[in-house]
Amino acid sequence: MSESVLSFESVATRLGAAVVHAGVSFAVGRGELVALIGASGTGKSVLMKEAIGLLRPVSGRIELLGTDVCRAGSREMNALRKRFGVLFQDGALFSSLTVAENVAVPFHEHTDLPDALIAPLVGFKLSLVGLAADAGAKAPSELSGGMRKRVALARALALEPEMLFLDEPTSGLDPVNARAFDHLVRVLRDGLGLSVLLVTHDLDTLSIVDRAVVLSAGKVIANGPVAEVRRTPDPWIREYFSTRV
Repeated sequence: MSESVLSFESVATRLGAAVVHAGVSFAVGRGELVALIGASGTGKSVLMKEAIGLLRPVSGRIELLGTDVCRAGSREMNALRKRFGVLFQDGALFSSLTVAENVAVPFHEHTDLPDALIAPLVGFKLSLVGLAADAGAKAPSELSGGMRKRVALARALALEPEMLFLDEPTSGLDPVNARAFDHLVRVLRDGLGLSVLLVTHDLDTLSIVDRAVVLSAGKVIANGPVAEVRRTPDPWIREYFSTRV
């Protein structure tokens, strides 16, 4: 694997009395597109939120782009947030803002650029994800589910991040739009040299990834190319891949 941009070392997490992670360890190399899969309730999204500093594990170490996320202060985290982008499961767009205003949020929060410079940058980011310029004036409610996901992706890419986190990016999309979104993610990864951690339940999405990491019972039970992972003698993995010949 190439230089690591994200690593989890013996991460343990509890939510109330429930043990979510009991020693999770794996890494994402620079330029890799890695899928994190597992049954519902195995803590995939929790792990992603810990990686970006929204939650903290009870023990272990998480390093993102050279920063120890678990020990970083607010100043370090603010600097780090300029270097990664996040697409949350529901897109998390602000309903009171237009599409363009949503994509402009990272520029306003993390830069001192004037509006005159932000506007063309927003237009460029929208075009990057395949949206027409006139989409910027619309409200999120006027867009289809697939288009809203693309807006959220444009916002995640606003500050030209090195690392991209995608939480169930094809959830709620029909098969055609889901595969189109997968293709877009792969093209952007290849073209921009991004490192990507992608949380998914979507079996078809695995066709675009370099590697899959499987969580079960609080630990990583498989980690490798999809063809290798699917041969793992685990009941959940066998059932998961059973729909694909």
